Amino acid sequence: MRIGFIGTGTMGLPMLNNLLKKGYQVCAYDLASAALEAAQKAGAERAGSAAEAASAGDLVITMLPSSGNVEKAYLGPGGIIERAKEGTLLIDMSTIDPGTSQRLAARLKERRLRFLDAPVSGAVGRAIEGTLTIMVGGEAADFREAREVLSAMGRNIIHVGPVGSGEVAKLCNNLVAGAAMIAVCEAFRLGEGFGVDAKILTEVIAHSSGATWVMEHGHPVPGINPNAASSRAYAAGFMTDLMAKDVGLAVAAAREKRIPVFLAPTAAQLYRLASAYGFGRKDFSSLYEFLKPAAPDAPV
Repeated sequence: MRIGFIGTGTMGLPMLNNLLKKGYQVCAYDLASAALEAAQKAGAERAGSAAEAASAGDLVITMLPSSGNVEKAYLGPGGIIERAKEGTLLIDMSTIDPGTSQRLAARLKERRLRFLDAPVSGAVGRAIEGTLTIMVGGEAADFREAREVLSAMGRNIIHVGPVGSGEVAKLCNNLVAGAAMIAVCEAFRLGEGFGVDAKILTEVIAHSSGATWVMEHGHPVPGINPNAASSRAYAAGFMTDLMAKDVGLAVAAAREKRIPVFLAPTAAQLYRLASAYGFGRKDFSSLYEFLKPAAPDAPV
């Protein structure tokens, strides 16, 4: 099978690499020349546009930063819709708002093109390992057809429901992860303020009701978990900017359905503020650094 792959950046490139390792032929495109060159060096064929990559593929995958990027790649000049073959299965693995996925699916259906939304969880490390969790929205038959390809990039492949529901599941997951990280960072700053050793506090929480995945795998205090981003100068596994985007999308989705949310808007605002103060390209656990105590002589 030949795969058109559009978006070969931080997450897309290791995902593309895993497809190549499984024996798939890949025709890649990215707006950034450096990202496209990296895909070519990995063994992918180079396309000159999203439309060209799509026309070369029996199946097409997109992995892009935002809803606007996705809409442009599919519907804009030189976009996928121009040259994708009738009946082609198109899989968007970006994290975007569910409404965009649903509108795209409807537009593509008019051209007799099939569409799945399939956002991922697991950040760069699991993208490299090929052990991502992939949440899929779309027709059951299309999901069955896509499963083998998706399994080259992920370990847990879950059909959530109709188009858009994969995105909903991803936003719900990242809302929980983002809010939990804020709580963990605040807790360890509080413990530090009273002189409690971070390693001992970790042991207490790990064996108590506060135990959480983000503390176990992404501990925000440097030196506690040698594999965590905090122990590597907060080199991004999942950037603060991306968490700000995803929690913001969750807030917008809740507003659309008139669902009251209270933690989500606060979390989104805090991640945006951390981004404004220079933490945007760092891992979202760098919020711990952002939450440094005020100086003793500060007015508040």
